[in-house]
Amino acid sequence: MSESDSSDEELVEILFPTLIAFSLVSPKIILNKLQGFVRNIQWSTKDVTELFKALLERFESTTQDRSHLFSWMLNMLQCIEINYITPGWKSQTGKTLIQLVRDKSVTDEHLKKNVADAPEKSLDEILEEIRQQKLNHIDDNLLKDVRDIVSAVDEDLTSPSDGSQRNDLKKVLLNLCRAVEESLKFRPRLTQMVSWCIMALSKTGQLIQVGTGEGKSCIIAMFAAFRALKGEEVDIFTSSPVLAERDFLEWKGFYDVLKIRVNCNTNKQVEHLKECYECNVVYGTAEAFAGHWLGKRFERIDTFEQRKIQCAIVDEVDSLMLDKGNHFVYIASDMPALQHLNPLLAFIWTTAKKYSNGFCHYIYSDTESKVRAAEEEIKHALHFTPCELNEDRIACYVPGFLADLVNSKLKVWIENAFKAQTMTEDREYTLEKHGIVPVDYSSTGVVENFRVMPDGLQQFLEMKHKYKLSDMTAITNYMSNVGLFMKYKDQIFGISGTLGQQAETDTLEKIYDVKTCQIPAFKRRKLFEVEGVIVSDEEEWIEEICNVVLAETNPTPYRAQRAVLVICETIQQAKDLDLALKNKVPDKKLYTSNNIDNTAIFKKKLEAGEVIIATNLAGRGMDLQVSDQVKRAGGLFVLQTFLPVNARVEAQAFGRTARQGSPGSAQLIICSSPLPEPLKLLALMGELQTLMENVTNVLPLCFSMQLRSYQESPSYEQANEMSSTLTHILTENSNSPIKTVKEVRDDLVAKELASFSECEIPNIKKKESLFKQYLDTLDKEYQISNNKPAASDVSALNEFWGIWLLTNFNENESTSNLENKLGEDLETARQKLRRRESPSSNLHHYTAFGNELRKRGQLADSIMMYTKAIQEDHCWAAIAYYNRAFASLSQQERQQDPNCIDQALEDLQNALKSVELHCEQIKFTYIYSKDIMDLCSDSVDRFDSHMSTRHLVLQCFKSNINEAIKKLERAKLFGSTVKLEESLLHFMVPAVHLLPWVVLSTQSLPLIRSGDPLKLYQLISHRDYDIHIELMRLQNLGLTHVYTLDTMFSLGGFFSKILRL
Repeated sequence: MSESDSSDEELVEILFPTLIAFSLVSPKIILNKLQGFVRNIQWSTKDVTELFKALLERFESTTQDRSHLFSWMLNMLQCIEINYITPGWKSQTGKTLIQLVRDKSVTDEHLKKNVADAPEKSLDEILEEIRQQKLNHIDDNLLKDVRDIVSAVDEDLTSPSDGSQRNDLKKVLLNLCRAVEESLKFRPRLTQMVSWCIMALSKTGQLIQVGTGEGKSCIIAMFAAFRALKGEEVDIFTSSPVLAERDFLEWKGFYDVLKIRVNCNTNKQVEHLKECYECNVVYGTAEAFAGHWLGKRFERIDTFEQRKIQCAIVDEVDSLMLDKGNHFVYIASDMPALQHLNPLLAFIWTTAKKYSNGFCHYIYSDTESKVRAAEEEIKHALHFTPCELNEDRIACYVPGFLADLVNSKLKVWIENAFKAQTMTEDREYTLEKHGIVPVDYSSTGVVENFRVMPDGLQQFLEMKHKYKLSDMTAITNYMSNVGLFMKYKDQIFGISGTLGQQAETDTLEKIYDVKTCQIPAFKRRKLFEVEGVIVSDEEEWIEEICNVVLAETNPTPYRAQRAVLVICETIQQAKDLDLALKNKVPDKKLYTSNNIDNTAIFKKKLEAGEVIIATNLAGRGMDLQVSDQVKRAGGLFVLQTFLPVNARVEAQAFGRTARQGSPGSAQLIICSSPLPEPLKLLALMGELQTLMENVTNVLPLCFSMQLRSYQESPSYEQANEMSSTLTHILTENSNSPIKTVKEVRDDLVAKELASFSECEIPNIKKKESLFKQYLDTLDKEYQISNNKPAASDVSALNEFWGIWLLTNFNENESTSNLENKLGEDLETARQKLRRRESPSSNLHHYTAFGNELRKRGQLADSIMMYTKAIQEDHCWAAIAYYNRAFASLSQQERQQDPNCIDQALEDLQNALKSVELHCEQIKFTYIYSKDIMDLCSDSVDRFDSHMSTRHLVLQCFKSNINEAIKKLERAKLFGSTVKLEESLLHFMVPAVHLLPWVVLSTQSLPLIRSGDPLKLYQLISHRDYDIHIELMRLQNLGLTHVYTLDTMFSLGGFFSKILRL
């Protein structure tokens, strides 16, 4: 390197910080901030121009050094921006901002202190804001009562009075506030007391919007205590188990002071739930409450028995009652017959892949034609049994009793196979230890561990990622969030930081028959929304995000470093941004899953320069604390990197900052490529418009030149000229592209909510009406059997109902017609059960009937049932043949005649053939689930090990049958009898294969006792547990025991055999 090159580099190194500082105090930044006042704080053009002139005048009167004009101006504008000073703002002395700026007696520091000051609002200010809010349905008389109660209690709290002279609600509220002070060492704010009063004075349901960070948990606890002290049982619904447990533990001391029993219903074993529901107040999730109610009504588990449904308090009410209103909770029911569908699903999967990616992809132009072609091919390969089995080639065989289900759902399954190919990991779903898990990426970001995707979608994704293959399920019991909340009738109370806009509140009021009210913040909110950015290219989008993060986490001449929260739409996007910022931001953390311990991220305050990259997990219910240094620099900067599905999700994300009177900023940076077509087109038009304005509009450049000229030689004329240019720029400011996109999105949301209210809600009610009808039928079965119906009857009836719902439910059919049809079909099913017939012609029902009879010692009757199973479908009757053979041998004991031995031999040989069909179908499933390259690979994935274990269990069954055949042939040869020894099913498998499961179960005993549902789910999903699960699958099909035979030599039998010869 030459000496001149070296000196040039040294010069650049010296000048670079100066150049950067110069760029950060340019007139362009000043103009952007002034434009932001118009766009985002609703200042008028006139007011902004007047403010700018006032600031120039103030600078001229306070300094002689003109070199700092830009940095001084930016410092003042930054202070106004981060404190969100509106044109109507007034200081405590009653002066407007412009008046303070022009007041030469007020120093810059005193001016900034005035601007930053955010005193708590008075009671009258709070009530007036409520009165002025258009969406509030609160009459003046109620507000007068609220004022009377709150003012009296506030007076008592600030005086030595014990409040004994107060009566009714005043005394109750006073006692509640003092209980809060005693247990949690703080006094409830006026806004919290007002919120409590509005709910307490409401005779019917009331939903309240309380800003994020305003203390919703306090309001909830106080109102729950009020209702509990009246002798009612109160159920508090939270949006996650973590929040339920947190709030229960945080507020337990408060309830203890008031002698109110409180508990939490999450992560509890059945034996502890009864004690939980005996408490006055129970915290929990909608899933837990619904699941326990279903346990009581559907499974007859006595945990919820005595609890009355009286009062519901719903935290994050918009999420649970709107976004998740149509979510169903159900208790998994054993439906062993549906495992027969796995080969069909595998064939659907490989056929859909062929039409999506293979040569067929080019023949068919659209998805609908591909689906039709795939359906024809699949139907051609599909065979319903009983039928003649083709031994020359592997084919797809499905039991005939499932034909109606297959015919009604085949197209849906095929469509889901195509859909599964377009779904992406770490967007709609994620890969966890326990399997493929859906992600609520568009709303809460929660990894939904216990939700299974319906109609084959779960199984197709498992094949796609070579995971353990689960069996399809038919839902036999369910409870939607809408149905659950409606059980509380007009006693639903809810709180959220975001009830939403007119469309959302109207929908909530219409569905749940409640009133809504928005409570103002207890301090002026200081959230400044930076003008959003829309880009069309993904690389440019990532670069823009990185630039903003770097800009906010580095100091500038007019502010210090800030902390940044980046909220991404998907887990994958969060990972991509984490990688993009890898070497640029030293102190960053990733928060994308609720399945790992994230306490380290949130246990301390965010310091300057720190960055959290998260999904929507961080957008709701997360209280992020920031250091005082960050607050002084403008607070937490929230950067949302996608267009949220609605304004509520957006508000929740932005609600992570500017809490409790502290400053904060937020910005949207959106890539237009993933947007729906109408929004994408709008975004593109907005980009073009902005580009044209930047090219053709010379006014911003004129303003910059004028300001620089003014800095060098100020004059009154130059100031007026600049002000005139600024007025033109602010007046000509076009509509923001991001604002236009949001408006269209909100219109689409309004239409979706109308559809939800008019279409989905009636369908939810229709399904729940049918389920109630089924529960009533089930009640009758329990009544006529003294609450002890045969397990096989209940199982058969449940399966019949689940498949009936899949094959008969029609959204366009009236509720009354469906109820009539269901009533008739259920009565027919019950009559068949009384005659010991399967309601759905399912051979496995007959096997179960036979097992119950055999258990009671009724061997002849059990043999009849096994025979019916064989007659129904001999192809799949391996277990029925097996059980019949040994029931016959048991029946005759030592008097087994040659015909008995012959019949048993024939049954076992037929059982062997049927088991072979099971094995062939496993092979079929394996071949058609895998890619050709995978079949040639030596590596073993989770799918391989699972299929291998499934095949191993059947091979063990075959070995047991073959051993029995040998013993019977020997007995036949020598005219002997056989002695049966019955063993548990697990003894069929050699110990070497069971040992890993035994060891794992032993090591996991503490985990099993803990009752943690997620950890238990992960445990049973472990590959060492496969052997146990597969044995249970056989048991569910009717193989409850296995048998070994000993040949008993008989001299009489031997001579009898000789004589017959």
